[in-house]
Amino acid sequence: MAIQSSGDDLQFSELQTEFGGSNPIAISEYYRGGDNVPSGATDVPASGQILMSDFYGTQNYSAIAFTGGSVATSGDYKIITFTSSGTFAVSAVAGGAADNTVDFAMVAGGGGGGKKYNGGGGGAGGMIVGTFEAAAQSYSIGVAAGGAASTSSHGGQGGNSTMTGRTTCLGGGWGGSQYHGNGSSGGSGGGGGSQGANSGSAGGGTSGQGNGGATSSHGGGGGGKGSAGSGRSGGSGLSPVHNSTTYAEGGDGSPGYGGGASGSGQGATGGIGGYGANNTGAGGGGSGRSSSTGTGWGWAGGSAGGSGIVLLRIKFQN
Repeated sequence: MAIQSSGDDLQFSELQTEFGGSNPIAISEYYRGGDNVPSGATDVPASGQILMSDFYGTQNYSAIAFTGGSVATSGDYKIITFTSSGTFAVSAVAGGAADNTVDFAMVAGGGGGGKKYNGGGGGAGGMIVGTFEAAAQSYSIGVAAGGAASTSSHGGQGGNSTMTGRTTCLGGGWGGSQYHGNGSSGGSGGGGGSQGANSGSAGGGTSGQGNGGATSSHGGGGGGKGSAGSGRSGGSGLSPVHNSTTYAEGGDGSPGYGGGASGSGQGATGGIGGYGANNTGAGGGGSGRSSSTGTGWGWAGGSAGGSGIVLLRIKFQN
């Protein structure tokens, strides 16, 4: 709790209650950056003359000082969001009763969905959630692109997201295409493509980051952070504890005539599967047959996966 913000009744005992110190109390114990008062209490002198009024509104709490990302406030926390690559630069570590804990969620790019009649859904980008203790240094943040829409037999592999000192977060596997097209492995695995009973295999997920894809008589669903793909359905995603948004959902496989929805809920356009929305790590939906002008049915191309995101959270006040 901070010291009172005004008034002529501030007592030495209140400084001791907030900042600690020895008896008998000496005002010299309470210079900023000394044994008791953290360096973040910028209204308190570090040397020379010191007045009781210098302590108005101060507290024994000095949060991490940083730059980088897009910053929002939620209760006692700062949420730092990186939707593209950048730097989280810590210029000063925490002091007083504050600590240097940083919560993080790192999401890689989702895999692209497979093409043709029974394309598999793209696997979600890997997702890693955890904490680390910040030091006074710069942390390089790499936010990955999603896997490209397929131009040949399958979608593109999602890109990897990175952060200094953390395990690389792997991109989602692509969805396979018709005629034995296999889904690839990744953070979460892509669904297998299919032609009736002749299904391609699904890609596997990476432990701690995601789950495997599925096979189906049509296109199999891609895996997600929360669960594996099941039949045509993509696996579920996950919401970090400090954010209600769901990330890293697998794309649905194609139903044959038409495309599957992406892991971020974008529906098919004709036979083309739904694309993964930016900064969701969602797998693209598998594509199928689509109507073409005057010539019956044509083969649809695949759909791109969603790009990744990196989220950080620090406590800045009690």
